[in-house]
Amino acid sequence: MGNLDVIRFADRARRVAVVLADGAGGGRYEGWHEAEIVIETGFVGARLPLHCTDADLADLALFLEARAAEEEDGRLPDGTATDWPEAGRSAYLRLHAADPFVVEIRDPVQSGVCVQVPLDLRAGWAARAALRLGRLRAALAEGR
Repeated sequence: MGNLDVIRFADRARRVAVVLADGAGGGRYEGWHEAEIVIETGFVGARLPLHCTDADLADLALFLEARAAEEEDGRLPDGTATDWPEAGRSAYLRLHAADPFVVEIRDPVQSGVCVQVPLDLRAGWAARAALRLGRLRAALAEGR
């Protein structure tokens, strides 16, 4: 299927990504996808299971498109936070649109861990991420 990254936030020293679990649609089962949150920093390296739906992927696409539009318009990040996927089902990301952009990885269900990763994202990151996610969603819809 190619690149299985759902989303990737990275700077020179840190990376947080959500990656589908395997090449067969990420372990897709009745609209659900099995994935992992991958955290790589100088301090911590971890993987956490995450479950998301096609609707969650659509929500993430909307978030990225909105961020890309704000960035294109030259608007500064306003500090708002968005949970993805919706909190409560499994581990999730809390995305803080701030400077620097902060990704919180929250796992209240299994480990109780919360990790904050501040990232110095390059200009245009949201538009590039939206394009990658769009390609992945199209491939999933085709069943490849």
